Amino acid sequence: MPVRTLIRGARRRLGMSQSELGLRSGIAGSSLSQIESGQRVPTLDTVERLLSSIGHRLIAIPTTRADVATAAAAIADSERDGRPDDAFRHFIQVSDNLAAEHGDVRFALALVEPEPTGVKHWDAALAALVEYRMREEGLPLPAWAESADRRLKRSWTINAGTYVVPVDREQVPPEFLSRGVLVDAVTLASV
Repeated sequence: MPVRTLIRGARRRLGMSQSELGLRSGIAGSSLSQIESGQRVPTLDTVERLLSSIGHRLIAIPTTRADVATAAAAIADSERDGRPDDAFRHFIQVSDNLAAEHGDVRFALALVEPEPTGVKHWDAALAALVEYRMREEGLPLPAWAESADRRLKRSWTINAGTYVVPVDREQVPPEFLSRGVLVDAVTLASV
């Protein structure tokens, strides 16, 4: 996960401003702003100081695969840039990433709450995907994935192009169906 995503996400989840985090950590607000925007790459000591000042800790997990929070940031960037087909590709890639890992590593890839993508249906789809992949291995569900904010009022069909291909609801995993996200299980199969 990029440092900027990690720091910004942790700060925002706590409802804290950059100024507040700067005061707590002793890192100048201007430096923090540059870190969060990706204009500056902090040292490991700086990252640890920022995180520890808000009760977080940096850990290493034995994989090089991107986690759900990183995928959510990529989906948000794709949507903001008007590239929904890329957003779909990032979604499928994180699905494959989760499927490729097992046990605690799979759980670790889903543990950090992703920032909102700016598009509610992707937020719901990511929560559904996490529940789907956690249940495959009998793993606990991270609390963020259970949020009512990650459920749609009207159904939405995941698609990769301009045209929406109808999905047979009988083929939609219950974790997706319960959130109003329509995607058949075959689309989620890692190849």
